[in-house]
Amino acid sequence: MNHGIQEIAAVSEESAAGIEQTSASSQQTSSSMEEVAGSADELARLAEELNGVVGQFKL
Repeated sequence: MNHGIQEIAAVSEESAAGIEQTSASSQQTSSSMEEVAGSADELARLAEELNGVVGQFKL
């Protein structure tokens, strides 16, 4: 009986470690996505600015 409880405890610990790793990966992915979104916003702003500058040279 005690052996079965130890096995369950070991599996629970492994599961908890896996969940922590998954959580850390999710947080890193979320952070990366926020950075990509910020870069996309900045790129869109620069594109608008470039359009304005180039528009000054149209005949």
